Amino acid sequence: MDEAIGTGMQVLGLCRFSVPSLGGFQVEHVTLEARRAMLYDPSRLDLRTVWFEHVTLPSIRAQRDRNFTFVVMVGEDLPDPWRSRLERMIADVPQVRIVAAPPGQHRRICADAVRAHVDPAADCVAEFRLDDDDAVAVDFVERVRADAAALVPAFLKAGNAALDYSRGVVVESGPDGVVVMPRRALLWTPALAVLTKADAEQRILDHPHHKLWRNMPTLTLPDEVMFLRGSHGGNDSHIPKEPPAWDLPRERWAPLLKRRFGIDLAGFEAALAGLR
Repeated sequence: MDEAIGTGMQVLGLCRFSVPSLGGFQVEHVTLEARRAMLYDPSRLDLRTVWFEHVTLPSIRAQRDRNFTFVVMVGEDLPDPWRSRLERMIADVPQVRIVAAPPGQHRRICADAVRAHVDPAADCVAEFRLDDDDAVAVDFVERVRADAAALVPAFLKAGNAALDYSRGVVVESGPDGVVVMPRRALLWTPALAVLTKADAEQRILDHPHHKLWRNMPTLTLPDEVMFLRGSHGGNDSHIPKEPPAWDLPRERWAPLLKRRFGIDLAGFEAALAGLR
């Protein structure tokens, strides 16, 4: 392997957009039908589509290094108009692949979706995962390729490793509009890349993110705003409240989101207001 493993690295992302399955959610359901009813509730799908269109997708579209693949997993029976809306909004982003998954065990069908897009010739696969209300900084792919060089010895020895970007923001929407809160967090899923071998049996969701440090070498980099995590009351996992990690006046919210994530805050707020 080249000393700078970025030259032989594939960067591969996964986003799950309303995938009926067994397991994989902190909120459990007795039957698959009950989970499907929750995931496909029209008001929920409207909200998730707005977040994906105005938060997640702009950050993918704006990546400086365009040599990556971003798999968007949907349920095979995701209804219209939401399926058609997804297809239209990704039409100008060639890195995005929609995968329609059958119902099944959550981690297995996610691993299958990722594995189908792995380049078998890659020296290393840098996998990342976003929820459909998260975003990564516009230089995320670029940074992963460059910063992975520091992990070459550890990766060669262990067969995997992780890059953790610990500085970012939580964007919270509610009845009074959108709030942007600076955050430092260890091993959160946005802007977390797991480096693994192309033929590895385990893929990104097979590694519990908060326990990565127990099972592989990890490098945490706190230098720049790299992740955005969305919060809107409909999250599966609870986002604990904390004091702001640094001072970020309101007048700097829109410029920061545009510069680091390609997000138009005014457009996002207008789309949310349209739902209300």
